[in-house]
Amino acid sequence: MRGNLFAPLLTQISNARDASKPRATLRVSLASSGAFGRWVPLGPLASWLAAAIVVGVLSASPEARGQESQLDSLAANVRAHPGDADAALALGRALRRAGRTQEALAELRAAIGRLPGSPATGALVHELSRVYADAHDFNAAMGMCEKFRKNPGVPMPLEGHVCAAEAQFVRQRASEALVETAAALAIDPRSFDAKVGEGRAYELELDLGKAESSLREALALRDGDAGAHLALGGVLAKAGRRAEGVAELRKALALDPDSPEGLYELANALGSDPESVGLLQHATRERPKFGDAWLALAGRELAAGHLTEAAKAAKAASDIDPKDAHARLILAQLAFAEGRFDDALSMGNAVVKAMPNNAAAQLLVADTNAKRGDIDVALEQYQTAWGLDHANPAPLVNASVASHLQGRDTTARAFGARATQEFPGWGPAWVALGDALVAQREPVLAKDAYAKSLAATGGSIDRADVQRKLAAIDKAGR
Repeated sequence: MRGNLFAPLLTQISNARDASKPRATLRVSLASSGAFGRWVPLGPLASWLAAAIVVGVLSASPEARGQESQLDSLAANVRAHPGDADAALALGRALRRAGRTQEALAELRAAIGRLPGSPATGALVHELSRVYADAHDFNAAMGMCEKFRKNPGVPMPLEGHVCAAEAQFVRQRASEALVETAAALAIDPRSFDAKVGEGRAYELELDLGKAESSLREALALRDGDAGAHLALGGVLAKAGRRAEGVAELRKALALDPDSPEGLYELANALGSDPESVGLLQHATRERPKFGDAWLALAGRELAAGHLTEAAKAAKAASDIDPKDAHARLILAQLAFAEGRFDDALSMGNAVVKAMPNNAAAQLLVADTNAKRGDIDVALEQYQTAWGLDHANPAPLVNASVASHLQGRDTTARAFGARATQEFPGWGPAWVALGDALVAQREPVLAKDAYAKSLAATGGSIDRADVQRKLAAIDKAGR
């Protein structure tokens, strides 16, 4: 059991990174329970990754298909109907959603050139702005929005205000986005797109009540829109109304089954539910360069103990963005899980140096130092990890376990007692406290701690092992 308490596990997806990215570009970060805390990103692959590639541990990311599955037919339709603006728009949008930025830009620009003066030109320009927004290029995105203004100094039309609101999400400027949506709604109070933009802006402000209200008003105007259901589902999930959020996200997927964002958001809301793995696999097929989805998939596979699959997903994420911190952190976790503690420590220290406020990295380095027997350094790092994330029992539990393994049972008892005070329903905390109490020859207290671990509803424990420990206490007392 002690090994299980001390082993890193990744069990769910959190929204820690949500606050730093607009919904248009999607968001992800990893979280954990058990022996690991909250996960935050890291960067390029270290020497182990190169070695793993040489020996064939990691394979290349899957062939790009998916949201892609629509691309061949959409492209054929454009070739067959070059004057059809709707066909060009559909292809440009699909290319954007598949993560093919340059191809989307080329297709949309070509369509605008082929169709001068078309009534659909505005929609093509707006889609171009969204491509730039997804690429985090605010100036280019806003430049496209300005094209809606027929002459300098004249008022912007409704479509231009909606476009500008979406562009502001690149800079996380909720207040400026709300100015634009208000201007759009002053022109047309029943503008569906303006209401959706308003809801997204309120979500960015963390005013989830207003966000929900705006999105429900938008759906009252156009109920069959997958994007609005997706946005509402995300807001409800963020507000802690998981069941309602999941229901809205399922509506969004029913309307748009191959949406990379919808697949990812539903997986995010489902957390550790096994269904999330299939959703994330689907999302990465639909958008092969969807780094956040690859990272989430790596976390799920690591939590399940599927180390090879986790490594493949982490490599795919790192190939997309070699400077992204999440991949290096997951690879360090993989090194730890495989018993390569020198590699785990080297990679983990690099993460801590880059992101000293990353609780997961601090916890990883603490666990690794504890495994290497450097208990004093480990205990300091456990305290740092706990200070950074009071929602995770792992720093306290792991510190108790590590101290007990080193024969420091007074320290083990102190950490175990704190863990049970902070998380009275967490079984592993009671087991750790019980082990320390046995070592201190406190059988009555130890027996009570073990009994509470069996009654606890949180965390995974080896129940048979706990029963053996209880039996040993009874036998010693006869």
